[in-house]
Amino acid sequence: MINLKLSSILTTIAEISKFKAGEKEIVINLSKSARSIRDYDRDIMDAYNDGTLEDMPGIDPFSFEIIKEYFETGSIKLFEQIKEKYPEDLLRIIRLSGIGTKRVFDIYDKFNIKSFEDLKDLFTLNCDTKKLAESFEIENLFLERIKHSVSYYESQRGRYPRWLILKFTGKIVEKLSSMNEISSLKVVGSLRRRKAEVSDIDILILPEFNNDDTNFEKSKELIDRIRKSYFVKDLISEDIRRENIGAKFSTIFDVNLEIIITSKRSWPVDLLTTTGSKNHLAKLKEIAGAKGCFDGHLFNFSQIKFKELKKYKSNESLFEDDDFVCPEEKQIYDFLGLKYIVPELREGFDEVELAKESYLPNLIKLKDIKGDLHVHSNFSDGIMDMKEIVKKIKKYDYEYLSFSDHSSSNQYGNGLNQNRLTEKIRYMEELNSAYNKFTFLMGAEVEIDDDGNLDYDNSLMSKFDIALGSIHKGFKFNAQSNNARFEKAMENKYVDIIAHPTGVVFKSRAPYFLNVDYLIECASKYGKALEINSYYLRLDLNEENARKAKNAGILLSINTDSHRPNNLDMIRFGVDIARRAGIEKESVINTLSLEKLKKWKSSR
Repeated sequence: MINLKLSSILTTIAEISKFKAGEKEIVINLSKSARSIRDYDRDIMDAYNDGTLEDMPGIDPFSFEIIKEYFETGSIKLFEQIKEKYPEDLLRIIRLSGIGTKRVFDIYDKFNIKSFEDLKDLFTLNCDTKKLAESFEIENLFLERIKHSVSYYESQRGRYPRWLILKFTGKIVEKLSSMNEISSLKVVGSLRRRKAEVSDIDILILPEFNNDDTNFEKSKELIDRIRKSYFVKDLISEDIRRENIGAKFSTIFDVNLEIIITSKRSWPVDLLTTTGSKNHLAKLKEIAGAKGCFDGHLFNFSQIKFKELKKYKSNESLFEDDDFVCPEEKQIYDFLGLKYIVPELREGFDEVELAKESYLPNLIKLKDIKGDLHVHSNFSDGIMDMKEIVKKIKKYDYEYLSFSDHSSSNQYGNGLNQNRLTEKIRYMEELNSAYNKFTFLMGAEVEIDDDGNLDYDNSLMSKFDIALGSIHKGFKFNAQSNNARFEKAMENKYVDIIAHPTGVVFKSRAPYFLNVDYLIECASKYGKALEINSYYLRLDLNEENARKAKNAGILLSINTDSHRPNNLDMIRFGVDIARRAGIEKESVINTLSLEKLKKWKSSR
């Protein structure tokens, strides 16, 4: 987790620097460096050790010296000075709340807050924040915002973004696959169900010596061998059950790993049960119980004559194609009288009832996406190599890609004023002349101000192929005000998409106050699409809100909000949110061909 930790430190320094006059350039550079580090595919320490960090795009000399100091001394003097008065978790609340460094510091001082526990106690002992705010002459909304941020911070403890955990899981799978006695292994649990955030890694293992039932002695020996692997810190616990044996390990990646060793006889059932979820399995148990196949503790599918088991190794152990149907599990679902339910839908909502009636949705697939409508170029705060961009476009067989850069008032995003916008328009024309097999769209991510006004007037808005409306400073307003801002922006006919609608950034920004149901109502009224932002720290709309949008018949747009070329691969995570929400491709505007996308825009 070193990448996230170091990028978090740089972001905190940047946040505090906003409080000081004349620090704009430092804030921008630190923010760019933080993004480069957190989006780096490998351990950032490796880049430092092999000498490539200093020349990495986005790492300026000032940031490099800070990072160098961290790796050489284990700390950063500038950051330690910031922490002298307030510990790191209190500094994080500044970022989470988004109401400004000065406001939060003033509140800490007035209530003599010295620790995160002090802050929690403040709200535990004073449920009526309005009365508390009046007593200390503080605006109640700011106290409510801090209280909300504390609650969000607590809710995220022990959770990690899936993109990050998949990188660690890939290394573990590679090592386990090299062990000769392991004939098959499969990543299960929340990772297999493609949840946006996960709390641990679960891997089901079938050793060659468990050809029939589980040989517990040899299985324990295998656990001991796994325990000696480079990625294991320590054995936390062992769990010997009737049908298999489990072991939980702490790892060098700071996320726990659970290994379940099963047998050939139990593999199909264990694959189903270790994938979960509990709510989904509870519904299956009811059906199995009626068929006499559940004894109150275990499934018993001895009546099924399972075909030769599929062997999973390396990449197949970690990833499943959108069209993949697990043969072992399909036999179980068939036996229960259900259509096969993909892991993404196994959450205990209505998937079992739909499977009974053969009404499961035809879920959107990654290959359905025709283009990305939210990508930042070098004109704003993106660091993009066009050769890499073209590679990604070809990889996903896109028809189009929109460079949707920040608008003028987003100073920390290096937003474009009218002169630079004109320059970009010329550049886009040159770009499309150079590449004729796909189309680059002239897009913009236009800032919505405090009153719901847009940065650009309609004469400029009309020049965009795609216009996204977004809020980056919505944290000091109540839900009614933020909804009013969005609604006024949606009244503008040139706005096509509302980007990252709730403003959440994993462990960095709590969602702003917003009535999502009203936002969806407005999107319906004005014919706007809502974005599922695929960037691994945003994932906004989340699956709950995406499901609400689907049920309301709202169109969606799945985009990456890319600032680096490898961010374009994160389209996978937005598609997975859509799949978990039961969304079909007809509900997503960027599954349309370019011609149909233009017709959709012009028809509103």
